[in-house]
Amino acid sequence: MTKKTFILSVLVLLLISFWSITAQTGKPQYVIRTERADTTLGVFTIELFPLIAPLHSANFDSLVNIQFYDTTAFHRVIPDFVVQGGDPNSRHGPRETWGYGDSTQATVPAEFSGVSHLRGIIGAARDVDINSATSQFYINVASNTSLDGAYTAYGQVIEGMDIVDLIVNAPRDANDNPNEKIEMFVTKGAGFTNDMPDIPILTSPLNEEGGLKVFDYLKWEPVDGAVQYNLQLSKSADFASLYLEKEVGTDSMIIQELELGNVQYYWRVRSNNGGNRSEYSEIGNFFSSIEAAELVYPGINDTVSVTPEFQWLPVEGSTAYRLQISTAPTFTATRIVYDVDTITVPFHTSTPLEAGRSHYWRVFSMTDEYEGPKSEFRRFVTEPVTSIGDESGIPKEYSLNQNYPNPFNPSTVIRFDVPEESNVRIDIFNMLGQTVEILTDEVFNSGSYDVKWNASNSVTGIYFYSISAESVVSERKYSSVKKMLLIK
Repeated sequence: MTKKTFILSVLVLLLISFWSITAQTGKPQYVIRTERADTTLGVFTIELFPLIAPLHSANFDSLVNIQFYDTTAFHRVIPDFVVQGGDPNSRHGPRETWGYGDSTQATVPAEFSGVSHLRGIIGAARDVDINSATSQFYINVASNTSLDGAYTAYGQVIEGMDIVDLIVNAPRDANDNPNEKIEMFVTKGAGFTNDMPDIPILTSPLNEEGGLKVFDYLKWEPVDGAVQYNLQLSKSADFASLYLEKEVGTDSMIIQELELGNVQYYWRVRSNNGGNRSEYSEIGNFFSSIEAAELVYPGINDTVSVTPEFQWLPVEGSTAYRLQISTAPTFTATRIVYDVDTITVPFHTSTPLEAGRSHYWRVFSMTDEYEGPKSEFRRFVTEPVTSIGDESGIPKEYSLNQNYPNPFNPSTVIRFDVPEESNVRIDIFNMLGQTVEILTDEVFNSGSYDVKWNASNSVTGIYFYSISAESVVSERKYSSVKKMLLIK
């Protein structure tokens, strides 16, 4: 930053501070008239949020007072995204400089908030430095929540959004610059919007409700005109100390931090319309869920029998447990091979599992009222049962056998051999080379294995299946492809 720019920034901040102290409560309004080819295109009205972004609001006001924006252009129009303008270069400078700004302009520090970049919201344009905002601003013509928390939102269009839509859909060049210059002329509106937002009404969870976990929602009824809500969460009813305080732009918040173990929490919310804020809502309270189970046996990557006894530590407050076993860590419905939720002790023996393959297990702690959180998951491997190979029963080489039956309808079995512990993937793909299904993608111990493909959802035709295997103990690799026929 040059000395001149620094002095300008200080002067602007002093002016902003004075404006913030002396300004009325509420939201100042401004009228933006637009012209193209010396013909009025239309007029729209905006209001600013001095209670949320006082520095940016004051900066905009100071620029309007000196007629800074008059004859500047909306130099960037991107349908379904934003219109952007306010660059002094766009008054008389070459088009290729529009949007690059003037390095001598004073900058305004970032004022990130909970305001969501919904349609009509006005934000401050900047470069990679978050504190580099100057005169340029953008108007969202669609909901652009990806900008939330990264750009300062400081106002909204309250009338004439159809004119903004007209601007954003103007014919443009490859740089998103309108083919014909669209100028703006900004004047102060009639006054301030000084309405008081309503107090939010909490809706979920209900008072005394239990079982809340991380990533559950706190919800309340939306308040007309509110653009931000302030939520407080505490372990004490008097909110003497806060567990969490958060600004959000919607009528709900995901709980990303919560101490489990039936802990009682208190929460309240107030609304903010950019010019005034409401009182806090009535206080709600809820209890966190019981804790997750801690797994004991099988341990990570243990090799066990096909009927191991699963063990975990007891959870205080739990009246039952749910045990799930899957052949993939995603625990999708098609991969879960065992699921029991009536276990009342911290151990359980499953029905026999498939031999010689990787499995994953996890436990849910439960009460009579709700299902608690799931534990971490662990991988284990069942002991293999081999049928072909050398004298020890272990195959000497990788192989992929022809499926049986073939042709088939609707199911067929594919057998493959693994001479040593390997990552194995079996893919099914069609005549166009498109993947139809991944039958397995996991680690197998040495042995011979069968995988089944149920083609109920596939049409008659020729299909291919491939194996890709890579040893985890040596440099051996193997791949092969075979053809099969589905006839319905």
